[in-house]
Amino acid sequence: MASIVKRGKTYSIVYAEGDGEARHQVWESGLSYNSAKARKAQLEFEFSQNTHLERNEITVSAFLHEFIEKYGEKKWVASTYDSNVGLLENYVYPYLGDTKLRSVKTKTVDDYYHMLLHRAEPVVNVGKPKRENVSPSLIHDIHKVLRCAFNQAVKWEYIAKNPFLNATLPEHKERQRQALSPEQLHKVLEFTDRPEIYDWYLIHCAIQLAFACSMRGGEVCGSQWDRFDVENQMLYVDRVIDRVDKKLMEKLPKMDIMFKFPNLFPGTRTVIVLKQPKTEGSIRNVYMPDTVTQKLLTLKEMQDKLKTELGDDAYMDYSLIICQANGRPIMTEQLNKRFKDILAEMELNIDLDDIVFHSLRHTSAGVKLRLSKGDLKAVQGDGGWNTPDMVTKRYAHILDEDRKNLADEMEKKFYKGSGKAAVKDSVPISHPTASAGTPKSQTPPTLDANLIASLLTSNPDLLMQVFQSVQFANRS
Repeated sequence: MASIVKRGKTYSIVYAEGDGEARHQVWESGLSYNSAKARKAQLEFEFSQNTHLERNEITVSAFLHEFIEKYGEKKWVASTYDSNVGLLENYVYPYLGDTKLRSVKTKTVDDYYHMLLHRAEPVVNVGKPKRENVSPSLIHDIHKVLRCAFNQAVKWEYIAKNPFLNATLPEHKERQRQALSPEQLHKVLEFTDRPEIYDWYLIHCAIQLAFACSMRGGEVCGSQWDRFDVENQMLYVDRVIDRVDKKLMEKLPKMDIMFKFPNLFPGTRTVIVLKQPKTEGSIRNVYMPDTVTQKLLTLKEMQDKLKTELGDDAYMDYSLIICQANGRPIMTEQLNKRFKDILAEMELNIDLDDIVFHSLRHTSAGVKLRLSKGDLKAVQGDGGWNTPDMVTKRYAHILDEDRKNLADEMEKKFYKGSGKAAVKDSVPISHPTASAGTPKSQTPPTLDANLIASLLTSNPDLLMQVFQSVQFANRS
């Protein structure tokens, strides 16, 4: 088995290799603590595969490596695989890795989450400020992976029940992503509408696609001209752009690669690809307004002109709609950075930390929900969500605004306008018990047709009685 040895500011993994006289000690040095724990877990998994271990002896780390190999590699796409493996290496192996699998109980899990929340040191992400504590949101992400893994352990009969099912998670309320208002979006579109400058107009068209077609950033950057039906003003969305590790391309069968972009520099670890979206529901036709169609046609003319000026040697034509001036692809992180730079330059009264390029998809969903008067199926189809519930849950804050407006309308038009109470006070009604001395020639009361209509609409039983009276009068 392997052991971890601290040497100065780094750590080393020490383990024996070989058999008999050829057996020797191996040192793998220069590792961080988390990397050393992850490597130790991998070695233990390999040892468990080559030797017969009793179920009671399998550690959490050895099991999780088996889980990744036999479940994760078959079920996860590249982004999910990278994210889950990163969570395990940074937050699970260092703390639970050496624990025997069968000894993990619900109390163990609760203690583990409490430790993560109050004492664990968060991993520093490059380019982001250092956090003081592991966030509840991150613990919820860890929980999803481990709950799935231990469900598989139950199926494989390593354990009798899943201790993560009844675990107590820290309270966490998902923060709603901020979105640009329609007025702010209009200003951004006007600001970027510069056909004389390619880079500006490119971002302008990318924003138009994200908003008008409810497209994700990867879908915008992966869209191609041969998927664009000009006559029907329709774009077929069936691919996204992504950067993936070369090792994962053969390891993950679920990742359907459609095209690999050639690398500009040899020996890189990753490659840019066009691949199928995560879910089949994301593959769809999106229809665009005439304005957006004309914007794209203008962009196509600009690209054809650049192609002629630069020539085939300098212009790399991949038929991408949103691409650099030389035809090379643009990644979503570049698109997001340029979008935030534009917002900063415009000095809009918004929090730039809460606004990203994906926020345009939120603005799009909100506007479409209002314009369609809440047609969830239509909005769902445009955005490629799996179920209408995803729209209502993700954009509930937008629907709440409309509900508040509805309450205001009821106040104005019912309670303070032509409501039931107003009809009762404004329309005199003759009663059968009226005095017999009332002159027959008395001027009839003035009736307001709008008030009567409001009264009938608000009282379905009364409306039915009127309708039956009219039918009886016609038969008579």
